[in-house]
Amino acid sequence: MAEPILLNDRYKVEGRLGSGGMAVVYRAYDLKLERTVAVKILREDYSSDPAFRDRFHQEAKAAANLSHPNIVTVHDFGIDSDRLFIVMEHVPGTTLQALLQTRGRLTTEEALPLLQQACAGIGYAHRA
Repeated sequence: MAEPILLNDRYKVEGRLGSGGMAVVYRAYDLKLERTVAVKILREDYSSDPAFRDRFHQEAKAAANLSHPNIVTVHDFGIDSDRLFIVMEHVPGTTLQALLQTRGRLTTEEALPLLQQACAGIGYAHRA
């Protein structure tokens, strides 16, 4: 994604935050609501596959129905120039992976609150 992208004439993609097996997550700016968001864009090789497109849409719908402090809020879902995307709350900070690479192993006292927060979000999503 070398050139600047504007999704749906609304979301100005600013930089890459991370990636997973099916998608890449970018920091973007919502021009209408004037706020920073995270945009998850389905990888091009999956975008043409109807099964993956449906799975991605189902993920967006499922996440949009969750409201919990340990789960990011989904704001929007769309398609722009054959790019499927989910717009989510942007949570500034670092990843656990980056923290571990910088600091090394966490103590039990440091790790336990992080695990409790993750489990609270997972438990809520499971019950929903």
